[in-house]
Amino acid sequence: MTAPRTRPERLWHRPFRRSNRRCAAPDAQSTRPPAHPGGPHRPTRGHAAPAAPAAPAAPAAEVSRLSLPDGTELLLRPAGPADKAAALAMHERCSPAALRLRYHGPVRDADRYLEHLLDPRHGRSLVVVAPDGRVIALGHLMWDEDEAELAVLVEDTWQRQGLGLALLRRLTALARAAGIGAAYAVTQAANTGLIAAMRRLAAPLDFHCEDGTLVITATLAAGAAPATASAPVPGR
Repeated sequence: MTAPRTRPERLWHRPFRRSNRRCAAPDAQSTRPPAHPGGPHRPTRGHAAPAAPAAPAAPAAEVSRLSLPDGTELLLRPAGPADKAAALAMHERCSPAALRLRYHGPVRDADRYLEHLLDPRHGRSLVVVAPDGRVIALGHLMWDEDEAELAVLVEDTWQRQGLGLALLRRLTALARAAGIGAAYAVTQAANTGLIAAMRRLAAPLDFHCEDGTLVITATLAAGAAPATASAPVPGR
């Protein structure tokens, strides 16, 4: 583990941070992530687009079908600003406990969080869509200089069916395509679903825990072929 990973100020989740730096954007513009009064503001690095091409290769354009054990067919596809309303509706269906694990506290302004997270200038986002068209799971890969941050949220009634793992596998594939060497998730030690899903990735993991906050870092080998996302397995 490199020295920056162990700094306490990194052990929290970026949607709550008020950065003093601007996020680098592929179009040479810059934007500030939303400020959230009342959140645990700590100084941290901005989500700069990687030096590699900002738009990853083929994985970013793929749409996958996920088959659940009961025969339900789901879609996993790229997401963007147009998906904000559906993502907000999913947040409203999620329990406070699920949202707390994802955001490390109460969600006071999900609209502004999602506006930032779904902006392709800051990373890549994916959604899982149910047969009725509802978004039931959401994943993000957020640029952080030479690394990237992983985050997933699965609606309560769809948890433990492998959707989180499918999102993580696709997100790490996007990170590899963008030339990212390491991707990490910031969570709580009590988030056993995410921990189990990270352990199923085809990548070496490093764990660092401080004051109940857990950082799980996956080292991504260049050219490694991740497991397919077409067949979810029981898990988060």
